[in-house]
Amino acid sequence: MKKLLFAALYYLRVSQFAAWWNRQRVVILCYHSITMLDKYPDELRKQYLPRRRFETHLNHLRERYNVIALQDYLSARREGRSLPPYSVVLTFDDGMRNFLTVVAPLLAERSFSATNFIVTDFVSATDNSERPGHWTEADDSRYLSWPEIQELARSPGIAFGSHTCSHPSLPDITLEEAERELRDSYQALVERLQCEQPALAFPHNQTSDALKSLAQSLGYACALTADLGPNEMDSNLFSLRRTVISDDDNLAIFAARVAGVTWWADNVRELFGRRRRQRVPKVGQQSYPYFQAEGIDQE
Repeated sequence: MKKLLFAALYYLRVSQFAAWWNRQRVVILCYHSITMLDKYPDELRKQYLPRRRFETHLNHLRERYNVIALQDYLSARREGRSLPPYSVVLTFDDGMRNFLTVVAPLLAERSFSATNFIVTDFVSATDNSERPGHWTEADDSRYLSWPEIQELARSPGIAFGSHTCSHPSLPDITLEEAERELRDSYQALVERLQCEQPALAFPHNQTSDALKSLAQSLGYACALTADLGPNEMDSNLFSLRRTVISDDDNLAIFAARVAGVTWWADNVRELFGRRRRQRVPKVGQQSYPYFQAEGIDQE
């Protein structure tokens, strides 16, 4: 049903209209893992996108959008300059090895930039030069090593950011533990990659005002959530929104996501849900504002 709906929106050009409407906003996309398998056998891994489907996404972006680096967005904000319309930022979470063997070559073919947010405690210091440079199924469950990350970071357009040290739900641990997660990951990136101000992506999309302030105080350039929606040029740098891409996002669904159709749909659902909650009185409630407003006898 979902695929039919988004196919209709695509062919009726609703997605194209939404993209035009949001053209001055910056969309940040969030991928996780790109596999050479046509369908990942583990149904729990809903964010393992097949390579062929990922290529259709990249080709759609090349035809209709301007893919920019996250750093370009941050620099434009600092310098007060505008970005080209239809700007999109590519990000990847977790630092799986298939980023090296599958994703990086596809990005290089199109001169696309991307930022990969790595879990620094999961990164091995071992030199993996003896491993094949082409994809193997083990790359879908193996993390990048520091030598591989350093090699990738020397490639044009490829950057790395923090996904913390061990990928916890930060609000579920003490603020002291959260500070260690953010500080040690930050230091590892600065020391090993010589990057001045890495970006941060909150794990599990779990954060709070205190954690955002902590990330800012530690020197991060920005912090990304997985809250749906595009970003303005004055959006809170430590609450940047991202659109998460799933493994079954065909071209029509992807076009709707990147254009902002799904963001609109979420806003409409939230609006009607709020109105419905306001109109339905709770059991035992003494006051019925909706009935009073409509002039209906409460009895």
